Amino acid sequence: MSKLLQSESGTRFSQVSPLLQLLGGATVVFLLAFGADALLQQDIRFFLAAIMEQDAFYTSIVRQQDAFAQKILGLLTLLSLLVIAISYVVTLIFFSLLYLGRLRSVPAPQLKAAQLLKTTLLSLRGIATVTVIFLVITAIYELLLRIIGNLPPFFLLAALVIAVMYIFILTNLLFDYTKGLRAWVGGRKQEAGKGTP
Repeated sequence: MSKLLQSESGTRFSQVSPLLQLLGGATVVFLLAFGADALLQQDIRFFLAAIMEQDAFYTSIVRQQDAFAQKILGLLTLLSLLVIAISYVVTLIFFSLLYLGRLRSVPAPQLKAAQLLKTTLLSLRGIATVTVIFLVITAIYELLLRIIGNLPPFFLLAALVIAVMYIFILTNLLFDYTKGLRAWVGGRKQEAGKGTP
């Protein structure tokens, strides 16, 4: 059943113009990345709130560390969302110009979208898998916080490390996806060159 649905989606996907395939695939991937990043950062904010709740009984220095960590997390969240949004716009502009430029130089026939569909699905699966893993890790730390109590600044550092590592891995996944798009556009150029006498 799943193979049948995948083949049907691949058939419908291949019927769309190549440029729309590229723009549509990139839009879906970056929207998922944007939503997944916002979801995880919100989960980490809840984690920090739980830490600050337990730190209310500690000294003012500990509470100042919590406030500072909260500001850092806010900056990281803003930075990551801005990077995703800017990367999305740059990706659309760059690959649109690259694709249209190659069409002018070499007339390209209608090609199958299997490579682009596979690249998009793999990227979506990678983003979803990484997000679920980091959500589970955050949940485990939250459970440890409830069981053993806060250990300043252990859980505070753990929350910030989780946020930084997730942003780093998510950025790499998006970078790999853009490499896949470049390979797809390059493959279209090669196929078009073969069909040109």
